[in-house]
Amino acid sequence: MKIIISLFLAAFLLGPFVTAANAQDPGMMQDPENHGMPHHQVGEDNSIWIGTDLITIRASDQTPHLHFWFTGDENGSLAKFSANYVMLAEFEDANGDSAYQSDEVLYHAPLSAYEWSVQSGSIVNESGATTEVWLKYTKGGIRSDGMHGPPMHGMPGTGIGSAERFEDVTIQIWAHIYFEDYYGNVTDDQGVQAEFTVAGGSELKMDIEIGNFPFSSETSSVALQLVLNENEGLQQQHHFRTHEHHRLVNGTSLMNWTGSGGNETMFYRMENTTRQHIDFVDGNTDLAQGFFSWIDKAVITLPGGESEVVNVSASYVPTGHGLALTLSYPNFNGGSILHDPSIGLYEGTSPVTEPLDAFVIAAGIGLVAVFGVIIVLVRRR
Repeated sequence: MKIIISLFLAAFLLGPFVTAANAQDPGMMQDPENHGMPHHQVGEDNSIWIGTDLITIRASDQTPHLHFWFTGDENGSLAKFSANYVMLAEFEDANGDSAYQSDEVLYHAPLSAYEWSVQSGSIVNESGATTEVWLKYTKGGIRSDGMHGPPMHGMPGTGIGSAERFEDVTIQIWAHIYFEDYYGNVTDDQGVQAEFTVAGGSELKMDIEIGNFPFSSETSSVALQLVLNENEGLQQQHHFRTHEHHRLVNGTSLMNWTGSGGNETMFYRMENTTRQHIDFVDGNTDLAQGFFSWIDKAVITLPGGESEVVNVSASYVPTGHGLALTLSYPNFNGGSILHDPSIGLYEGTSPVTEPLDAFVIAAGIGLVAVFGVIIVLVRRR
């Protein structure tokens, strides 16, 4: 009888540890039968959670806003990053650098001024294995509730004055995460113009398509702006690092380079590659953990169906609450443009250092308690 009571007490001690180990967010949960494969589900707040054993991504259902962190780092307490698409603009390239500066803007509107729908799904092969999980944002008309989201103080080029002008513009952001590496290309009527690889299990590749844009001149360009946050975690300090031709630029989004309009810095593309990127770097270890990247080529499809690969330019500026990165596209009057940026994590750089997961540690503690009680009872007998 004493042994039974002792085992009950040991199980009581073990119980809280097991419960704590299993209290995880939707994006952390795994299907044992699909271990390692991409997965997705809808959260209680209608956000969409997708991810793998390495990366967890939470997508807002209100605007194209993506938070991502290492799955082993519960809730991103050590390192959490985000990419938030915030603005659409038309600008005239006055200084000839092909990149957006806020003093060149003709019209602009926050993306939060519009209704957005978001969907998710998966691709399963003949053997029942999930090879891909996807989510898709689709822009609608102006929000019926009149709400345009929280004010973004200090954000260059924001405002709601042109919301009506861009009401009929079509924007679709179709994002994919793959189980294995994916090999893609940028192709037009002349053939393949660029090739790229998407890392399986750790990178979310986005196909952004913009159409029906009301260009006011034959020379104006389109700008799509994001706000990147290199760390939303609670413990570790991070900074961003651009990888540019002949230079690296380091900083934090807490800095503010905006000042007067037009202070955005043109991103000088790296040569011998079509893939450009900005890293999110641990300020203590100088280790790059996350990134936002883009292919510096995009495909314009003209009204007659002809396609043409064009260059994509970029500019950036810290605003005190985020790094404003603006992707600039040339005029595609009457047609549409398709572009491929990505977010992701570098495998092997997780800030989680425990060799065993919480459940294994808790179980070990419980077993030690059980054997300790049994040994004591045996000695007494």
